[in-house]
Amino acid sequence: MGAVTYRNQIYDIFADPNEEFENQIKRALDIGTEYLGLSIGFLTRIDDGRQEILYATGDHQLIRPGESCPLDEAYCRRTVEIDSQLAIEDAAASTEVSEIAVQTFDLGAYIGAKITVDGDVYGTACFADTETRDDPFVEAERFFVELVARLSGQAIERRNYERELSERKERLDEQREIYRAVIDVSFDSVFRFDTDGTFTYAAESVRGRLGYSPGELTGQPITVAYPDAQAAEWAWEKISQILNGEPAEVRDFPLETKSGDNIYTDIRGVPVYDGSVPDADRSKDDIVGIQVLVRDASERRQREGLISVINRVLRHNVRNEMSVIRGWAEMLAADLDAERANKATVISAAATRLLDLTEAAQKIEQNREVSPELEPTDIIPLINRTVTECETRYPNASITVDTPEEAISETLPRFEVALFELVDNAVKHGGDPESVVVDVSVSERLITCRVSDSGPGLPNTERSILQTGAETPLVHGQGLGLWLSYWIITTLNGEIDVISSDRGTTIEIQLPRPTGETDHRSSPS
Repeated sequence: MGAVTYRNQIYDIFADPNEEFENQIKRALDIGTEYLGLSIGFLTRIDDGRQEILYATGDHQLIRPGESCPLDEAYCRRTVEIDSQLAIEDAAASTEVSEIAVQTFDLGAYIGAKITVDGDVYGTACFADTETRDDPFVEAERFFVELVARLSGQAIERRNYERELSERKERLDEQREIYRAVIDVSFDSVFRFDTDGTFTYAAESVRGRLGYSPGELTGQPITVAYPDAQAAEWAWEKISQILNGEPAEVRDFPLETKSGDNIYTDIRGVPVYDGSVPDADRSKDDIVGIQVLVRDASERRQREGLISVINRVLRHNVRNEMSVIRGWAEMLAADLDAERANKATVISAAATRLLDLTEAAQKIEQNREVSPELEPTDIIPLINRTVTECETRYPNASITVDTPEEAISETLPRFEVALFELVDNAVKHGGDPESVVVDVSVSERLITCRVSDSGPGLPNTERSILQTGAETPLVHGQGLGLWLSYWIITTLNGEIDVISSDRGTTIEIQLPRPTGETDHRSSPS
């Protein structure tokens, strides 16, 4: 057979997609030894200065799979250094092979070419014989060896790529199975839909929530679970927020089951990005879908409703009974002698404190929302209304206001409820005569509001409320009002604290300014 026929055989071997890589190499080595008239063929892996024989044909004690040696002692050392193949007809007379290599392997003739994989030297494809060769290697023979080396390198690249794909698939399958198992055993339902609002995934737990199977929802528009147009409008508002790259949460969102019943749910949604885009480079244009976690809120709503009813009934009864007690105590105080009148006054004061407690409890219930959507709000009108109301209630009190004309905060109008509790508390305990100062300062990121009085100072039990939010001091009427302020301000992303001073009490509130706000006006001097 001619050189062309042998080369075509090599092409056919490496072109067969069904041929195992190991068989391809072995067959190529067998064909090469036949074509070149040499008794030995081998393929090496060179790494960290050593040569290892991976595949071999022929009968040589040191050229067998698994045998290795330092590269400096191998015939292949020079092969990996040059750009073309290395062909030697008489190794003992050649300067290309080290003396120690000749002594170790005792090869007379040698021809080899380096194998590159992904641009790096991988090893060599070589043919040799223990006898020298009389005729020099011709161009066709040199090309044949280079062809074997080049096609071997490409086959190794394909094998590595296929292995990597297989390993990635195994890892992905494992991660998917873990994800599926976690979702399926969760008490929550997980859904995924594309940017057009079509379901692409539903966890098995959807059967218990909505009555659908996962397959029934996949491919359906999410509107299939909306009970009415109002719910749809509300949902798309949140979906638009998520598609802009912001997570969204909704409490008490109604969903319609397959049977037509409505259930209430708490929902959290997050954007799903194109996995090929690095985290640092992601933008809203890379969002390919939305994943939501849905939790049945029916039990919570029922529990909160029961608590609300109990609270309203309790407050109503307490207010009625305390009003009767206070009324009779005030009449007794007016009719009795001084000593007994003082005792009646104590009863009346105790009844008044209990009535104040019921009012504070009602305000807490009205302001128990914990996930507000904040909006730019000028707090100066809120402060002015609060001060005006307290001056009306306590005409003998002195309330000084030191504020700029405008102070825009990222908050909500219910901040006024918290502010009133603090100013009202400061007036009640602001010394004799009552003296209170309300001042506001504006910085680049924050608005700071301080309420100061000249009283005896805040007791430690009440102070801990504003520092830790502890509920233990709720047994105190004063503590309940402060706890209400703490609750409202912290749920508005604000901070509240007690500022140390030699006399009186100063409570400081810090509220965030809207992002991008450029008004840098400070408070008056």
